[in-house]
Amino acid sequence: MQLSAARLFEEFTRYRRGVIGRRALLLGGTAFLAGCTLGGGTIPLPWSPPSPLPLAAAPRLPEQVASATALAQLLLDKATAWQLSARQVASLEWFIEALDEHAQVLQSSDPVRRQRVTAQLPQVPPATRTSAKAACTALTSLLTRMRVEHTARARRATGPAALLWASLAAFCGTMALRLPSGLAHRGDDTAERTPDLSATGRDQVLALSLQAIFSYELALAASGLSRAQRSRLQARLVGWRTFRDRVLAVAPTASSSPPPIGYAARPATDAEEAYELATTAETAALPILGAWLAGTASAAERRLGVDGLAAANTACVDFGGVALRWPGWPG
Repeated sequence: MQLSAARLFEEFTRYRRGVIGRRALLLGGTAFLAGCTLGGGTIPLPWSPPSPLPLAAAPRLPEQVASATALAQLLLDKATAWQLSARQVASLEWFIEALDEHAQVLQSSDPVRRQRVTAQLPQVPPATRTSAKAACTALTSLLTRMRVEHTARARRATGPAALLWASLAAFCGTMALRLPSGLAHRGDDTAERTPDLSATGRDQVLALSLQAIFSYELALAASGLSRAQRSRLQARLVGWRTFRDRVLAVAPTASSSPPPIGYAARPATDAEEAYELATTAETAALPILGAWLAGTASAAERRLGVDGLAAANTACVDFGGVALRWPGWPG
């Protein structure tokens, strides 16, 4: 197209101001990005879409997502007859929306950068179960299988691809455990950002684990904890101590340094404060573990990061924290 210098400047100014959105540029702006001609010459614009990052094929995954959606929809359709609670219904609605977002990403041309595309899931046989228990059992079984497969993919991958699979593994694992009873708090984490892979290393992860250990020790100082509450907090404290030991085993030279990771810890006075402290510790851990496993070149460290992310996400939801669609990605 032939543009005057004034018109070209006007178009470039509109582009800079965001009239042409990021998603339009990613999904449909290739003709505009090719450049404009002025007086017979080509003037390239200052942005071009990056090449898609590699991602291993997962041919069965769209059908699995479609099947999980169908089972969740069956539970919603039968919610009244099967006497599901309001929290269960809201959680299933959120879960279906999360699966739809996952499908948009996984079917795009650049899922590692969480590009989205509008696409239909494949047709699967209708979900038919005769009770809420049977439907929940089938959904839990499918999500558990997806978690295992995503975990294996995350351990084989590197860079942001490892984080994509690890995030999906953490999501599926947590949903398999917590979705049947409903989620106390549900997030809307749709940010389209890639983590800074150079900012998080083993020293920061070690510092994170030490602060988490300290936080759980302070949580256990609370009075009035029931036996079950104390047992849950104690189990997670043991989990963080084990994680710290595993970090030191694969990275003996790691050394933590101040400042602490993003939040201040003080002794809990009751069960509510103890759970709030646990939730804060796990929430702070998620993006750090995600960036670590995406940035490390060590397969052993990546395995630790994948497992740690899954454990932190489930613990976060278990103690009343926000369930995330993309655990481990920056907020």
